[in-house]
Amino acid sequence: MFKKQILRSLIGGLFLLPIGVYADSDQDFESVWKKVLENSPSLKAKTMEVEAAKSASERAGLHWFPRLYTDLRTYNTNDPSLNFMGKLGQRAATQSDFSTKSVRNNPANYLDSNNQLYQNLNPNTANAFAKDTLNHPGSNTYSRGTLGLDLSLYEGGAQSALKQVRDKELEGTRLEREYFKKTLYLQTALAYQSSAIFEESIREQERILSQLEIYLSSYKLDSALNPLGHAGSLALRSLKLRLGAEIRENELYKTETLESLRILSGGSVQELKTDANSSLRFSDRYLPFPSEKTEGNTILSKVYDSYSEASKQRAKMEGAKFLPKVGVYAEAYGYQGDRSIANSYNAGIYLQMNLLNPTDIGSRKEAILKSEAAHAKAEEIKIKENSNFLTLIKKEKSLMLTKLDAEKAYQLQSEQLRLSQSLFKKGNIPIVTLAESFSRTADSLKKKGQSDLEYLKVRAELILYSGEISESRE
Repeated sequence: MFKKQILRSLIGGLFLLPIGVYADSDQDFESVWKKVLENSPSLKAKTMEVEAAKSASERAGLHWFPRLYTDLRTYNTNDPSLNFMGKLGQRAATQSDFSTKSVRNNPANYLDSNNQLYQNLNPNTANAFAKDTLNHPGSNTYSRGTLGLDLSLYEGGAQSALKQVRDKELEGTRLEREYFKKTLYLQTALAYQSSAIFEESIREQERILSQLEIYLSSYKLDSALNPLGHAGSLALRSLKLRLGAEIRENELYKTETLESLRILSGGSVQELKTDANSSLRFSDRYLPFPSEKTEGNTILSKVYDSYSEASKQRAKMEGAKFLPKVGVYAEAYGYQGDRSIANSYNAGIYLQMNLLNPTDIGSRKEAILKSEAAHAKAEEIKIKENSNFLTLIKKEKSLMLTKLDAEKAYQLQSEQLRLSQSLFKKGNIPIVTLAESFSRTADSLKKKGQSDLEYLKVRAELILYSGEISESRE
């Protein structure tokens, strides 16, 4: 029952690398998430699925109500049995309706009152040669109406089990929607903050590029007769091309994140201007860390548990096929024809039971095996999620330190670049050394951006193990 599309959407969202968008000039994360929550086509579809499951559960709860039905029909027939029953239904059958050919060929039909054979044709003798009315009633028109009631007293627990199935399916669908909403939230957060990371990288890369171009435009010792100066000039020009390529790459990623948010929000987010939050501040505010009491399982485990319980109830339903069904019924009939109008009724109690139905053989065993398979799948999901949770906790701690080290390394390298520029202007270092300092700074910036993204992905996935998304974020 459970659709595997949820797992695909989670995996696609976590590693998609698309990012934030805004419809207004200035939008914080809350406003972006609000637009996604209100306009997401996928979330609307999940909401409709919940409503459909709710309707199914409510209908299943009405199984104790009696079934009322009616049947109204007007028909023309020359069928002997239908004609005879139509006359009886009108309570207007006559003796002539029972006339048969054997009765009409009775010898008495050919004798007069003096017990002598008729000498000429008369009604008695002529009628003996006509078609009989019982077997050949002709074509007649009748109307019949039926109003019936059927109340099941016992069905082997089939309908009660069906109610439990629908309830568990409703519970699973609701949890599935909640899980999907969380995946939608983490995709939105991942997209939004990734966009901010790309913007910061582009800004810093452009700053480094502008400084580098100053030295390229003013450097006068680029000559084949000056190998050291020429090598440094080549290194700066190579770094310029590299930075240009990395800027275009980050701009492309930023565009992809905007498109991702546009899709998530159903087209309501068209432009984006992210807040200048650091990854740690953003994570602490919008990506709550799981509490220490968490069992290391997401809502997905509960979804599988619900569908597993539904499978158990389905096995009970299959078992009910081999049990008797008891109920009471009543039917009222109304007849109308060319003779009269009349009514009648039929009421009683019934017992039904399949003594042999080849298609049901083994169905209960099949349902039990499916139930056990669903339970095993639920247990597998719990184990995998718990293992993934422990891995994510370790990765978060390691990546946070890596992220802090990368930020510190970039700050130190930026300071070194400033010193190298000062020393180069004073003639204390050659241009090759300055070019190397520029290159290391660009490397450090790239590593910082990569560590920010890796940490953000882990924090975003951990939200699946945290509590409900607070109302302020909805």
